[in-house]
Amino acid sequence: MAEDSSRDPKQPGYFQCGFGSCRKSYNRADHLIRHVRSHTREKPYICQVCSKGFSRPDLLKRHTAGHSHFQDGKRKRPASYAKNGRVSQACRACATSKLKCDEEKPCRRCRDRKLFCDWHESGTNDASDLGEQQGSNDEQLDDQYSPTESPQPSFSSSLHPDLNSIVTPDVQMDSFPQPNPRPDVAMPNPYNGQTVSPLVDHESGVFSVDGTFFPDFIPDSLVSLSRPGELDPSVWPPNDYYAHRIYDHNLNFNFDLTDVDFGLIDFYNSRGSANLAPPPDGPNDRLDADSGIALGAEAYQRSSLSAWKPAREDHAFADQEDLSVPKSIDSPEASATSERQILSERLSPGSRDLIFGMVLQTSQTANLTRIMKSFPSTQLLDSLIQDYFANQSQQVDSWVHGPTFHPNEESPDIVAVVAAAAAVRSTIPTIRKLGYALMEVVRMQMSLKYENDNTTIRDLRASQTFALVIDIGMWSGSGRRTEIAESFQQPLLTMLRRGLRFRRSVYSAIIPLLEDTHETLERKWRDWSEQESFKRLVHHLFLHDAQSALMLNINPLISYADLELPLPMTRPLWEAKTAIEWRDIYLASATPGVERLPSLVDILRDMSQWQGRIDYQLSGLVILHGLSALINEYHRLKFISQGNSKHWNALVINSRQQELSQVLQHFRMACYEWSNMPGLEISLVTEVISMFLFMSLEDLQLFAGKEDKKEARRVYHSALEWINSVDSRRAVWHAGQVIRAAKAMAPGTLTGFLAVGLYYASLAFWSYSVVSEARDSKMAAAATAASPSSDTTSSRRDRFPMVFLDGEETTDVHKFISLGRGCPALQGFHGPAIAADPRRVMDVARAILRAEAAHDALPPLVQGLCQLMTDLGSAVRSGAT
Repeated sequence: MAEDSSRDPKQPGYFQCGFGSCRKSYNRADHLIRHVRSHTREKPYICQVCSKGFSRPDLLKRHTAGHSHFQDGKRKRPASYAKNGRVSQACRACATSKLKCDEEKPCRRCRDRKLFCDWHESGTNDASDLGEQQGSNDEQLDDQYSPTESPQPSFSSSLHPDLNSIVTPDVQMDSFPQPNPRPDVAMPNPYNGQTVSPLVDHESGVFSVDGTFFPDFIPDSLVSLSRPGELDPSVWPPNDYYAHRIYDHNLNFNFDLTDVDFGLIDFYNSRGSANLAPPPDGPNDRLDADSGIALGAEAYQRSSLSAWKPAREDHAFADQEDLSVPKSIDSPEASATSERQILSERLSPGSRDLIFGMVLQTSQTANLTRIMKSFPSTQLLDSLIQDYFANQSQQVDSWVHGPTFHPNEESPDIVAVVAAAAAVRSTIPTIRKLGYALMEVVRMQMSLKYENDNTTIRDLRASQTFALVIDIGMWSGSGRRTEIAESFQQPLLTMLRRGLRFRRSVYSAIIPLLEDTHETLERKWRDWSEQESFKRLVHHLFLHDAQSALMLNINPLISYADLELPLPMTRPLWEAKTAIEWRDIYLASATPGVERLPSLVDILRDMSQWQGRIDYQLSGLVILHGLSALINEYHRLKFISQGNSKHWNALVINSRQQELSQVLQHFRMACYEWSNMPGLEISLVTEVISMFLFMSLEDLQLFAGKEDKKEARRVYHSALEWINSVDSRRAVWHAGQVIRAAKAMAPGTLTGFLAVGLYYASLAFWSYSVVSEARDSKMAAAATAASPSSDTTSSRRDRFPMVFLDGEETTDVHKFISLGRGCPALQGFHGPAIAADPRRVMDVARAILRAEAAHDALPPLVQGLCQLMTDLGSAVRSGAT
């Protein structure tokens, strides 16, 4: 331990001004208070004789002393002051250093330091004028008490007597130079003979505590509205906790304390340091929750899910350097998938040149040379296009018809964006960057295309290109691209809505016949594929809109009531590679008469209409997202009905939740009637939507710190109500089932909304753990105070069996949901992960997302979610041993 070491002048002070844009900081609270009055212009100390106001009590003392000492018409400084006050005349050395001087001259400080004590030339000025001048100088000096220019006092002055009480046995005061105590000097009332203004400037947020005024932006951990004697010591943690944290061993203690300082330090010592986090333990549930809230807010600020703040370097041309690919990557040997052919033809060099020409038209001159030298080859672009359609064949939501997609006959923008959509899924960072750069080029090209020819707004390929651009941007993990994608979604929806693509009337029945000629059959197949592509595009945009609304916590742009068009037809018809194959499949599954395919509105009205020649997997996904819109409406209605609402009935709100729960259960039962069981993607989304029914997604994210600590604390009490209800246990049960479905999915398939859904499931466990721990700590403290021999919460929990929420639905699960009996846990990769341990739960979810892949191999959105889960897991102290 270093002795007699000074504080680093570059280190920020403990107390910072929050008035407007001012960010000056000070090492002493009274210096901050004096500085604040330079903003508020308040003078609360009023002279009883002349009613003149002063900003500091010592200035008032000097002024009032002048009223009682007149000589030759001038007020003179009194001969002496009390030992604990200011001396009648300070020497030049002490006055320059702003340190306390003695009445005896030469003063003790000059004698100790062997300095010349020059004091003969002071003391002739008018007392009042001198006080005002000195006060002005003091205020200027206070403004200079920033960490970079703060004076370095020694240990020569007295310490506050209560400071010893906050030092732990490990930090003894014997290791510091001891002051010379002054027990014979009593502490007088610092406000004798003074009048503090009863008026408070409420607009500036100034309030009074025992005559000392504080602005409202000084942290409430520094001062209290109660008087020092009225503080309840049981509310605050023991002083020994703060000893190591607020006791800066490198700080000099020559504070030159005044009367006001002693009153302020009493508040300071009773509350702890203003910049310290609350202790990890304690009976106060607010303190237990705040530790997770604060770090949760910091985690969100570092994540890609935080609000995007535009910068000058953020623009559409920022990624153009990524349009060049090094030869080590762009070579036939490096393109392992170049031999795989999904489409009927490969990309030609001429089509590649058309894409290259489009890139050159939208590129800046400074980047042209580099792009021309290393633009992707025909083989690389072709392999990316083939990869896109190969991946789409594995997806439930397939909406670009591969058998009729001929890359050498299409416009370069649709070909380029298809390649970009595959590139952004690559595990190679350079290829991913190429995909995002191509997307920016196509986005700028599309605006020119629409403006040059307005008939483009009804074109299928143009709408598909627009939708792919929005998809890439929304799930990119970049705040800029996500915001652009969110804002560009409305024009595409408007074009499709105005083209009547949301209505049934524009879709006609196209039926192939055995007697059709080859030309007729080919025309029917292409007309059907275009009509089916429009249907799948509309339903894809509905899914995209619902999923992005859940990720961004906003209202969707498409209502479930808008989708009156028929649901997409069966997948074998969609994947037929020729017109003849399409006709044979159609006629083999035909039913007598003209079949009317149901719409989303029809199925939401009556689930029994969910039948016919439709794509059950895709229609099931559409129905789930329609139910998610209904659940979102339920939470909005529940929010406005809270409290003493005059227009909404709580019984109606509760019955609405029960109806939605029954509909979800009916959906699960209907899924078992499919010829093919629901895929893992359907199962995962079903559990995510069910989880959202029993918890507020907005409160969940606010409590985790998505906006700031203030909003997190605002929803803390609603989180307490949630944790005490059966809804919290239902929510974490469905969250466990989300993790169960995610474990069964193939590595690398958890991207986009599926990755976000897994993150929300882990966030449900995180909130459940944090709030439960805060509640249990409070209950345990109350029980211990009432009966020291009573069992703690953890010991009572140990008597209950462990319930794995990512397993089968058993009797123990029902006991946990209904009665709260059992210790919830997950089946981790290295043993059970108890739900009370947020770090372990987040580790399980993060391991599923990563799937043993390198960090750089993951998509940016998945990388950001993994980092956010890591930070949130570390934000709160583990409640499990």
